[in-house]
Amino acid sequence: MSLTHIFRIDPSNVGDWFCPPFRYFSFPESYAVDILPINTEQISSHVILGGGGLIAKTFHPHLQKLADNRAKLRSIIAWGVGESENIDRNGGFVLPYNGEAPSYLKEFDLVGVRDYGCNYEWVPCASCMHPYFDEDYAIEFPICIYEHKRIPIPIDGIPRISNSGCDLKRVLAFLGSAEVVITNSYHGAYWATLLGRRVVAIPNMSKMYNMKHQPVICRVEKWKNAVDHAINYPSALTECRRANLAFYSKVQKLHSSIS
Repeated sequence: MSLTHIFRIDPSNVGDWFCPPFRYFSFPESYAVDILPINTEQISSHVILGGGGLIAKTFHPHLQKLADNRAKLRSIIAWGVGESENIDRNGGFVLPYNGEAPSYLKEFDLVGVRDYGCNYEWVPCASCMHPYFDEDYAIEFPICIYEHKRIPIPIDGIPRISNSGCDLKRVLAFLGSAEVVITNSYHGAYWATLLGRRVVAIPNMSKMYNMKHQPVICRVEKWKNAVDHAINYPSALTECRRANLAFYSKVQKLHSSIS
């Protein structure tokens, strides 16, 4: 069986780079294809889409193209994908997206989404399986900032890095170095939560509202008050890994039934 993994192949964005499940789970012969753009001639008969915020205006045409070619595919699986419909690239405050899930998801055999409380199974980003999350990180600061590389957070005097690059160990060491993480990055909020840190999220993207383990969400000018209300989730790492292991079993069962 030949398997194609489709995700945003971008080594300059650490979240995109570490979100696909093939980095953590064993699969048959497989290869990766960038979602921008999808070339259906490159795709094998079995497809795993994800992870990442791929349910978004940027990617809808490419995913619709994949669904339109369903007759040529033996299986399509979405793993850890999420909604990212509303975005303000200038750093403005974004409200939740309340629209329907795209109809092309109905063409998929299995759908696991990182968004909690929707009509599909909750399967958070597979990056939770990385062994770096089992390490201890010493707290050095009360607060740090982890910002999107193209959307800086206008708060001064606090240690910060961005999501640029693909050095996950460096990123997790930084997120783990503070008691509270202020971020406008989805993976910044997700990874800090998995490390047991408290999180304040500045929602320049609607995907920040859909996490099972909710950060405190606020406008940037309200961050000091938000820090006082942020909590941690000691069971988050276990819950996220358990969900991914269960979904992997479903994927194996599906592939076995049609191989």
